[in-house]
Amino acid sequence: MRLPLALLALAALGAAAAGGAGRGAEEAVQAGRFSTPEQHRCSWELRSAAEASELRLSCRPPAGGGAVRSCAYRGEPRRCPAYGTRSRQYWRQILGRLRRRRHPCAQGGPLSARLCGPGRAPPEAQLRLLPAPGPSAPAATVEPTEDPAETYCAERWHSLCSFFVGFWEG
Repeated sequence: MRLPLALLALAALGAAAAGGAGRGAEEAVQAGRFSTPEQHRCSWELRSAAEASELRLSCRPPAGGGAVRSCAYRGEPRRCPAYGTRSRQYWRQILGRLRRRRHPCAQGGPLSARLCGPGRAPPEAQLRLLPAPGPSAPAATVEPTEDPAETYCAERWHSLCSFFVGFWEG
């Protein structure tokens, strides 16, 4: 009685593996939510295809704070050697960096996970903010690039943290 049941289970697993093999070229989609230090509520959607991955964000400001901002980051994280075995850690680090930004959709430097940072992976592995569709904003309304110490440091640790950020950036 156990042998036919085991054979049926193996057949089902084989069919599932064969069905999954053809899906490798399709997109995989994941989604979630987070809040920023400025209390923006953001939802994210990750679309990973064979080559590039795209992380789409939609951030709602605090109550009465203005319009919803949407943006997308694109890169090729698979070009990072560590990504193959630690992809979950890669995306956790990327989302952690976005979570610490005051305005995740504001123009800034590329996003990279610590495990695939500069020197560990080619520049294509970093996620870069895609240009917003539609007419470009006038130069006077472009937000200035944020100071990394302001982006990553809590207010009470700002002086100590800015020292280390300045040291790290050279």
